[in-house]
Amino acid sequence: MAKYEPKWDLASLYPGGSRSAELEKLLRETESAIEETDRSLRALPPEPGEALVRAILDLQALAERLSEAIDFIECLEAENVADEIAGQLMGRAQKMSARRATLQTRLEQRFLAADDASWKKLLADERLAGVAFAMNEARETARIKMAPEMEMLAEELATDGYHAWGRLYEKIAGKLRVEFEEDGKKTTLSMGQLHNKLESPDRKVRKRAFEKMEEAWSGVADLAAIALNSQAGYRLSLYKNRGWESVLREPLRMGRVRPETLDAMWGAVAEESGRLVPYLNAKARLLGLDRLAWYDLPAPVGAADRRFTYDQAAEFILEHFGRFSPGLRDFARTAFEKRWIEAEDRPGKRAGGFCTDLPLHGETRIFMTFGGTYGSVSTLGHELGHAYHSWIVKDLPFWATQYPMTLAETASTFCETIISDAALGAASGERERL
Repeated sequence: MAKYEPKWDLASLYPGGSRSAELEKLLRETESAIEETDRSLRALPPEPGEALVRAILDLQALAERLSEAIDFIECLEAENVADEIAGQLMGRAQKMSARRATLQTRLEQRFLAADDASWKKLLADERLAGVAFAMNEARETARIKMAPEMEMLAEELATDGYHAWGRLYEKIAGKLRVEFEEDGKKTTLSMGQLHNKLESPDRKVRKRAFEKMEEAWSGVADLAAIALNSQAGYRLSLYKNRGWESVLREPLRMGRVRPETLDAMWGAVAEESGRLVPYLNAKARLLGLDRLAWYDLPAPVGAADRRFTYDQAAEFILEHFGRFSPGLRDFARTAFEKRWIEAEDRPGKRAGGFCTDLPLHGETRIFMTFGGTYGSVSTLGHELGHAYHSWIVKDLPFWATQYPMTLAETASTFCETIISDAALGAASGERERL
């Protein structure tokens, strides 16, 4: 069996971590590109033409560079929540992101100023063929926003307002630690490590993990509530000034979903929700319980408490990805061999999991805390699905790769289903199938 390192390789991207000279070079070049793009947008002639095409391409390139920087810094923050320098870099990058957003607003005003004939001619330029959809979408969205100077002010204020509250919440969550005892051994666990205990076959372990989690969050509940409420308040104020009456208007537009589609989906969920009750009752019986507690929901039943090493999980995924698609398998093998995955079970990491793109390198990085359960294997398969999706579109223009969450979860859910079906098919006997 092949041996795979469960700790990702970030040095091949920007050596030196948060003190990387190459990362600093990228940030400085991005700051310079912002100023240069700002000047070119201000100097645009009234009529759409070559200068506007160049400005569009420059802003797209700027967005790509900034995405690379922010995503890499996010990896630094996730792998070590105590990295204060990474936090400072993220604040700096988000200020640049706000500047980029103001440039986007200025560009959108040029889109709106173009008459339909000029707009059609602009989109016919072969250099813009791959981003015509994104440009049309930006033009339509600009019609329903505030005046441009108000939108630019909102973007600037968001750095130390809306986004700052998000950073505070993540910092609070990342620093939470609990003392946990299992099998007579006491250890200090992060929230990510503690969450994996909820999949233990031992109900006492699950219950203790749940209580420890609630206890830890109760200690910072007021701070977390302030952060979340402030983010919500910012959005409500923004929507009010845009004249948007529904809080769903932005997420629906971002998801490219009509209200009727959302209503139909939730209507189907509500109509069929009763089918879950017999399942939950059956699970309670199999666990020997009269009623399930919250911490029993992820509990394994039957013989599903089988443990996987990281190497075993990798081989399982590669085998079953390969049965569906050799290309998918080969990509996953590349991710394992080149160490694009951070799965090590250690303190100091952020909770949760994600897959992020590094568009300038044409690579991705996956973050999780591998716990050795079926759930962890499934999560790994899910995140590899995200990574494969990014790999497939990596050669498209950057704006063409910005798909909505309604699409982003398709490849990941599909790959997760491959793993779930494989686990079910590989089960030996009724107890493991359960």
